[in-house]
Amino acid sequence: MSSLHQIALSLAPQVGAVTARQLVRYCGSAEAVFRASRKELLKIPGIGPIVADALQQSEILHKAEAELSFLEKHNIHLLFFTDSKYPARLKMCPDSPTLLFFKGSDIDLLSSERMIGMVGTRQPSEQGKAVCEDLVEELAAYNVTLVSGLAFGVDVTAHRKAVQINMPNIGCLGHGLGSIYPAAHRGIAAEMVNNGGLLTEYISHVKADREHFPMRNRIIAGLCDALIVIETATSGGSMITANLAIQYERELMAVPGRVHDLKSAGCNLLIKNNSAKLIENAADVAALMRWAESGKEQPIQTQLLFDLPPAEARILDLVRQHPEIPVDLLAAQASMNTGELASLLLSLEFRGALRTLPGKRYIATG
Repeated sequence: MSSLHQIALSLAPQVGAVTARQLVRYCGSAEAVFRASRKELLKIPGIGPIVADALQQSEILHKAEAELSFLEKHNIHLLFFTDSKYPARLKMCPDSPTLLFFKGSDIDLLSSERMIGMVGTRQPSEQGKAVCEDLVEELAAYNVTLVSGLAFGVDVTAHRKAVQINMPNIGCLGHGLGSIYPAAHRGIAAEMVNNGGLLTEYISHVKADREHFPMRNRIIAGLCDALIVIETATSGGSMITANLAIQYERELMAVPGRVHDLKSAGCNLLIKNNSAKLIENAADVAALMRWAESGKEQPIQTQLLFDLPPAEARILDLVRQHPEIPVDLLAAQASMNTGELASLLLSLEFRGALRTLPGKRYIATG
């Protein structure tokens, strides 16, 4: 029943991600939202008559039943924002979707240890395509899961190369899984399901629409640890995704181009204003992400650990429970805001107990 009501909540008019979270927070679950009376719903802060009335409509549940049947028929996973399998990186973004639909070989790929996004122009040069393919092939050696948008150009070039070398890769869609856009990519999309998957926030019958793609871009940016931009103008979808990556405090990287090449003007601008790090190959990516260091044992003095104040010891214990942890997630688990947490993290870093990774993530050193 819970899946049915989770879908229904996403279908309710006037109920966006923020409102859905508010409803679930007060009612306890999506199912409880639909079992609540109109009077009970109106007591929830921010919930007015329009939303309360919309949730009382039985037709929403009928539509949800049809969608649930589609998901079961096509082996599509449903991920509500409270589910343990909902990707943690994306969950920490303030505008993350309430509901995700995933069709693929392994749902755990959404929480892979290393996630790299790759975007760029829809009309790349031959050099741009070659750089993209080389980067994908080189990144495979680092056990990376690739994320892109299955669009023409750099996106599909990256996906095709990943499929060719059997590298896990995820395509984020701006429409429901009842179709594939562009239609020319149906073949590669089918292959991606076998070694990766397709991800969307839209129910099956939703078609590709202009306003859906900027929304899709936030999922690409939110899923990954770092975003690589290969050939882009100074405006467009790739730059939107790049700005979202900055907003989400992801590591942003760009491949430089010739000074007067309009296809690379966006990459050059991101590098010029220090928004993106310049990269030429996967070794540059690995160095920026400190992948070579993350597996090394770097023990700290045992006596120092015994001398830690209780607050610092608690934070260090939380950090040790993860291979690496974003500051937002750490703050949530510690039940404190990032400002309160900052001084404790700085002290622990001075003691050599932990280290900062790109994107405001932390790793214990011993």
